[in-house]
Amino acid sequence: MNTNISDRLQDIFRAVFELPRNADVTNLDQTNSPRWDSLDHVSLVAAIESEFGISLDAADQFRMTSYPATAALLEEKGL
Repeated sequence: MNTNISDRLQDIFRAVFELPRNADVTNLDQTNSPRWDSLDHVSLVAAIESEFGISLDAADQFRMTSYPATAALLEEKGL
């Protein structure tokens, strides 16, 4: 994943989970983020689809359990 895509993805995570601008989200996952509930997950999916102009199916969304997993998914999609 190129730096620009990574920076944009990190910004999305910070915005959705209402984290400070300088928060390190690279290790964020569902188990260590109390804000990561089903509603925020839907918001995360919508923000990623909008930002990158892609569509994520249910299987993709199910895999998005952490920042690293989401980044890997976007790489698989050619971003």
